[in-house]
Amino acid sequence: MIYLSYKETDVIRLTPEEIEGYIRSLDEKGLQAASIQNYRAIIKSLYLYLPEDKLMSRRTPGEWVRYLNESGYGARTVNARISVLNSFLRYMGKREWQSEEYRRQPDDVQPELSRAEYRRLLKTAKKLCREREYLLIKTLGGAGVRVQELPQITVEAVKEEVIPVSCHNLRRNLRLPPALKKELLDYAGREGRPRGPVFATPEGSPLSRYSVYHGINSIGREAKISEEKANPRCLWKMYQNTYERIQFHIAEIVEQAYERMIEEEQFLLGWEV
Repeated sequence: MIYLSYKETDVIRLTPEEIEGYIRSLDEKGLQAASIQNYRAIIKSLYLYLPEDKLMSRRTPGEWVRYLNESGYGARTVNARISVLNSFLRYMGKREWQSEEYRRQPDDVQPELSRAEYRRLLKTAKKLCREREYLLIKTLGGAGVRVQELPQITVEAVKEEVIPVSCHNLRRNLRLPPALKKELLDYAGREGRPRGPVFATPEGSPLSRYSVYHGINSIGREAKISEEKANPRCLWKMYQNTYERIQFHIAEIVEQAYERMIEEEQFLLGWEV
């Protein structure tokens, strides 16, 4: 573990070795493999969140929790991540850094939209010739755009390689898949909309959140998907979960490739060879 002096507070550098040490400690405590995999994914998401130098300070837990809240994660997801973060901080000898910013969970936990149900929404919208709702579902669930960011998806912005968007003071650069960009521009062209928001009223004003929710809900009813799932928030959560699973699998592939390389070098150049 590396401790550095930074202004008035200590900082630590999070390294892959520290993460693996923590994972081994969980295994020694007898946690099941599925739980360990989940813990690993959460700590790796923290690692990806940190700046390039991977330094953590006393402020980091609170900043990460605020980032999760602003990114639209539900109470249960945020609380689960805080729990893992606090466990990791105990392992790192930083109990005083533990976060207490648990979010109160609602009585009824919102169900999650599956990828298969997302495809069913798209298929139903296409069957009903509801192009606007089809593209809304694809933009929110397929590209990870939040409903608050939709007015920033303009014809002019879609033509660019990167779209700068902001939500709750959180700024990021969005890259739309090429196929979706083409569909959005084709749709705007057919609607006679050479500029301004792609999703707009006949007068050119951005669609209200009510219109977005109502349109997606109506497709959900036709697709036999509950209203609790057929909404922008669940589409966003599905995108986030899908993206994180892909990141986790990529990280695993990289680790396995590195381990194979080390084994090959050991076979060729080990001391006892």
